[in-house]
Amino acid sequence: GLCAPVGSVICGTEEFIGRALRVRKQSGGGLRQAGILAAAGIVALETMVGRLAEDHARAMLLAEKLSALPGLQLDPAIPPSNMVFATLHDKVRFSAAEVADRLLTGKVRLGVVSERGFRLVTHYWITDEDIELAAAMFREILST
Repeated sequence: GLCAPVGSVICGTEEFIGRALRVRKQSGGGLRQAGILAAAGIVALETMVGRLAEDHARAMLLAEKLSALPGLQLDPAIPPSNMVFATLHDKVRFSAAEVADRLLTGKVRLGVVSERGFRLVTHYWITDEDIELAAAMFREILST
């Protein structure tokens, strides 16, 4: 949600970071370009944290819209972050992968986490219009 490339930044005390660096090296993770990636993480922490509430609000809007659709069950109903997890009811004849493929035709991407489960993530590049599009496409797919 912070727009940091590679996905994660570790933060903590100097002692904690020292231990983490040691474990990383023991695990074969002697990444030379770590400073460049860390710089991107620092920029994300300094400039993006203030807007995380937008992602969480959009995730709640998405959860609200998807929970109203027959054929989907949300877990949990109110997302605590920018991630929404949904499961297809047994009566839906499509698998999660088939639904994901159909959603791609409208440029809606999501993660398939199981035979009938999804993970949807809101982030910096997701707008309210994107939420509406995703909900409309889910509604159309689940009604066929």
